[in-house]
Amino acid sequence: MKRKIIFTLSVLLILCFILSSCTIDFNNKTSLSVPVVEVDVMGNASWSVVENASGYSYKINNGEIVKTNGNSVKIEDGQYIQVRADGKGNYLDSAFSEPIYYRITDCEHMDADEDGACDKCSLTIALNLTFLSINDLHGKFVDTNEQPGVDELTTYLKDLYRDNSREEILLSTGDMWQGTVESSTNRGALMTEWMNEVSFSAMALGNHEFDWGVDYITQNAQKANFPFIAINVRYKGAQLAGTTPSVIVERKGFKVGIIGAIGNCRSSISGEYNRDLHFIVGDELTQLVKDEATRLRAEGCRFIVYAIHEGPSYFGETNVNENGEVFYDMSLSDGYIDLVFEGHTHAKYVHQDDFGVYHIQSAAENRALSCSEVTVNLLTDEIMVTSAFNMLNTEYADEDIKGDDVVNEIFEKYFENSNPYTTVVGTASKTLYSDAVCDKVAELYYEVGKQKWGDKYDIILGGGFISLRTPYKVESGEVTYADLFAILPFDNTLILGSIKGSKLKFNFINTQNDRYHCYYDKSIVSSIEDNRTYYVIVDTYTSNYYPNGITEIARYTNGVYARDLLADYFRKIKVW
Repeated sequence: MKRKIIFTLSVLLILCFILSSCTIDFNNKTSLSVPVVEVDVMGNASWSVVENASGYSYKINNGEIVKTNGNSVKIEDGQYIQVRADGKGNYLDSAFSEPIYYRITDCEHMDADEDGACDKCSLTIALNLTFLSINDLHGKFVDTNEQPGVDELTTYLKDLYRDNSREEILLSTGDMWQGTVESSTNRGALMTEWMNEVSFSAMALGNHEFDWGVDYITQNAQKANFPFIAINVRYKGAQLAGTTPSVIVERKGFKVGIIGAIGNCRSSISGEYNRDLHFIVGDELTQLVKDEATRLRAEGCRFIVYAIHEGPSYFGETNVNENGEVFYDMSLSDGYIDLVFEGHTHAKYVHQDDFGVYHIQSAAENRALSCSEVTVNLLTDEIMVTSAFNMLNTEYADEDIKGDDVVNEIFEKYFENSNPYTTVVGTASKTLYSDAVCDKVAELYYEVGKQKWGDKYDIILGGGFISLRTPYKVESGEVTYADLFAILPFDNTLILGSIKGSKLKFNFINTQNDRYHCYYDKSIVSSIEDNRTYYVIVDTYTSNYYPNGITEIARYTNGVYARDLLADYFRKIKVW
């Protein structure tokens, strides 16, 4: 009997401990913030985003509770709305907001303090939109010595979204994925996941989105919570799968149409991946955009944004305004397009064309954001672009801004333990500039080609079109594979090719193109015969460029690129 009592008491003590633990856990939960609710003069009720909310619930006139993942709903004259943020896990529901009424009155609305709300009846009478655009980020996800990554930018954007006095629309004009080891090795999946996190509304495709073929574009489109817009991209004669010509974005009942396009840069895509790919350009593109803008306005869009992966120097001499500035076909600015975000050329500018339409590009690789502020008067229907500017990363990536932890969480999903590519491969005894690095790559092409095929073919030259990317050099000191990846990010496979002597001399030996770097025995140049066949080692970007006149015979090991040869060279000699 005594043992039974002891056992029963033990069980009760354990149960009490478990129950007390559950109570402590419950008491430690955090209540979410109450959403800030507004109603405009059109009856559009909207509320602020609450961090960690799983969704929202609202009730109109204290009626049935409706759940939603959205942030707006339309109510009728005489109704009032209350909204709460719904919790999940360690977060409790917030309280419902105070009732916000919508009454159509004879109020002569005025806004002396310019806060966007009527001073008398408090209804929202102005909508303030902020457009933000990122171009040519090139996978710059983590901090480097050259520039910040996206952790502080993530914090900045999320803080911006919490400001209920404005509405933001975040866009990209392309080239977001390719360029760094942390993004390229997963073919842009990491960057796409980050773009979901910071709520991109749309992305226009850039030429470097095609660097691994269209299949990866469609795969990332399935990951993305936002559309890829590409009105002029055709694959096998049809709209590229995973893309759409445009998208409609709505803020507080105001519809914005966003059209996306890519410029005349198909030739910058390796021939392996641009087969069956067609970019509609010139007058045909202009007509496509005009037709789409007309359709969007018929759908109720009051403002049309054009996001194009192209910059002024590529638009052609026929589109020059009186100040000598070059634009896309400016007839688009005559009632079709209201604001243009551009990319591709890595330039930083804010231009206004002859019709007063702003064109903005913000350099590249996280140096700046393209920004424009637009005010909509909901009473008079007046729409005004009040500013257009470039925001430097010193503002959104200031050292006082703490990086968002979610960036590390995304990174760790793809690099679970650590980044294996940050291992030191060697040391640069001094800063190695572009020509020195490219010339060495050409020599390495020649050497590995001779080793693999030299017993059968008389290989005469190695190299071709070899070009570095930012920072265009190898800094002195320890060198990692990630460093080499950043300057040589292209996945162009080495090949053994044949070429006629005349083409060899014209395109490789006597060329004036400063991006062609070739290694060869200079003593044999005078003996090259125009009609004789010679053998060279180049990469697929060079061989697939038809005017070079190269016929591919064999390929080097797949997955070995210029950066790999350079890394092996550093490992071998230790110090360069």
